[in-house]
Amino acid sequence: MHKIQARRTNRKKYNNTGKPIKSSLQEIVLMSFYFIGLYLFISLFTYYGGDPGWGRSGSAEEIQNIGGMVGAVFADIFLNLFGYFAYLFPIMVGYMGWLIYKGKHHEIFSEPKNLLIPSIGFLTTLMAGCGLAIVHFTSENTLLPTHAGGILGQWVGNSLVAMVNPLGATLILLALFFTGITLLTALSWMRLADIVGYYTLLWLPVIKNYMSTQFLPWLSTNTKKTLKTTTKISKIAGANTKKWGKTAYSRWQKRRIEWREERERYAEESIYDDEYEEYDEDEDKKYVEKPLHPLVKKPTIPLPSLRLLDATPNISNSPTIRVLSQRMIDAFANIRIDAEIISVQPGPVLTTYEVNPITPINTNHLDDLDIALAETLKIAKVKTIEAQNETLHIEIPTWKRQSINLYELLNSSEYQSNLSPLVVALGRDISGQPVIIDLTRIPHILIAGSDNTEKITAINTFILSLLFKSSPEAVRLLLVDNATNDLAIYTDLPHLLAPIITNVQQIPNILTWCEQEMEHRYKLMASIGVRGIDDYNQAQLLQAEIENVNEPLPHIIMIINELSELMVTGVETKIEQSITSLTRKARAAGIHIILATQYPTVNVITGLIKNNVPTRIAFKVDNKNESRTILGQIGAEELLGQGDMLYMTAGTGTPVRVHGSNVSQSEVENVVADLKSRATPVYIDFTDVLVK
Repeated sequence: MHKIQARRTNRKKYNNTGKPIKSSLQEIVLMSFYFIGLYLFISLFTYYGGDPGWGRSGSAEEIQNIGGMVGAVFADIFLNLFGYFAYLFPIMVGYMGWLIYKGKHHEIFSEPKNLLIPSIGFLTTLMAGCGLAIVHFTSENTLLPTHAGGILGQWVGNSLVAMVNPLGATLILLALFFTGITLLTALSWMRLADIVGYYTLLWLPVIKNYMSTQFLPWLSTNTKKTLKTTTKISKIAGANTKKWGKTAYSRWQKRRIEWREERERYAEESIYDDEYEEYDEDEDKKYVEKPLHPLVKKPTIPLPSLRLLDATPNISNSPTIRVLSQRMIDAFANIRIDAEIISVQPGPVLTTYEVNPITPINTNHLDDLDIALAETLKIAKVKTIEAQNETLHIEIPTWKRQSINLYELLNSSEYQSNLSPLVVALGRDISGQPVIIDLTRIPHILIAGSDNTEKITAINTFILSLLFKSSPEAVRLLLVDNATNDLAIYTDLPHLLAPIITNVQQIPNILTWCEQEMEHRYKLMASIGVRGIDDYNQAQLLQAEIENVNEPLPHIIMIINELSELMVTGVETKIEQSITSLTRKARAAGIHIILATQYPTVNVITGLIKNNVPTRIAFKVDNKNESRTILGQIGAEELLGQGDMLYMTAGTGTPVRVHGSNVSQSEVENVVADLKSRATPVYIDFTDVLVK
């Protein structure tokens, strides 16, 4: 009897000692998962574009990421793939640790469905979240290597937007997002609503009583005290701040006034002032040989005058609204359809009608309606779009197409009021309003179309827009004219960073130099604790009065005239990798790439390039496949030519119709000759700069 009792006692002791050990192991696992999740979160949060990562190597001594080499690579890969939703992975690591701590992992792994359903929920949440980020957020954040939703979000979001409109894509993605959370966590949204409602009703009287009896009297008393204290501090701090601000502002205004006076003086004189030709040759040599960043040259030269452009006003000869409305009513009557014209919006290239069809129309056969209207109106193309309020939006070519000259765009308030050095006048929208873009917010652009003339005109528009806004100290150009020598007119332009590149074999070295310059700029920015070139330049200008600092860094814009020539060089893989690396990481360093081609095929515009250059311009193409290659959707095959384009930015997925400006050869020659008469270019010797 005593032996049996002893066995039972020993068994209880054994069981009691086993429970603390199991509990301790669970706590160790929980803390391990939590610290791993925290490490991953910190690695993502301290992501730095200059660190080693996806397709790029580097030494451990140069890493800025707190997570070290592993953290830098993890952050770069996951932010590239998933954008902001990469932060979901550290959360999931912590959540897995919590499940193990609570002992629920046995239940999950015991049956396949218990693991499969949460996994599907996680993937659904991830895909829907990335898609929503692409649809509603742009990629203009230098804290991310690519888009807000990453490569996954661009694939999901843009595909849905192409199939339905942005509103439909948003609703679908929201439904998938909440469905994924339900599958992942087994959360009941109705139960959650009941709990929130219950506690809201429970605590509302308590909070209301507290607010009226205690918080509001306390807030009133302390607000008065705070205002008195703030007023005193503001008076003391304001004196020094105002003095410093006036000094900085007066220096900036003085520089702007000098530029304006020089530009106006030159416009009025027939012979330019010789002082702009006086440059120190020794200083030029120092400028080229300086190892830090030989990209900034003084003195500043005045900006060219708009009088160098053709200022002939465009006089619209379009019929009146009443006449246009009657023509459309007659056209509908000829095909036996009664219609009411709600509005007419004449544009420089297209006239848009909003039509309410009184006679029922089968909206599934709008193509037949387009053909019938085109035959009746005796025009080549009619485009009908069904609106949400059961009306039709009909676009037809304007009866007499207006020419859009560059002078009007550059003289517009939208262009003149924008102080960015990278402002480009793209053209006019269908209503005739100027479309102005900023390359600091849209860092890289792909231009494609079947007509080489349209492509070159667009490139000339880009370059002239920059020349009228920026001096060589602010913007430097790298022109790759490897196909037809269309850019030879810019030879010896002061803004050039190197002679115009016509040898395809030099392009890999040029791209390698750009990558090295990007790394160098990241180091400079990291040395003063900033993440963008604008912040770096601002810091240099503010400290210039106090101490000797580095020169501000100019933006570098690389324009490749014909991308297809680069893709048949034998080193197209290296070129594609370099372009991809620059488009992913170079925007914060102030390096921008404009790719152009008149051969929009999948062999030229590869999937890798498309994913990293979401801002695209499509001119008229020959077929729907080429339109899909450029934009991911049809539409470019129906354009009218002569600068008519579809312009698509990151995150929208919906192209905007824009009519480009006409730039004549004489206008380009006038502007280039003016700038060449004022200064000479100072080139970088790439053979000396490149690290062999």
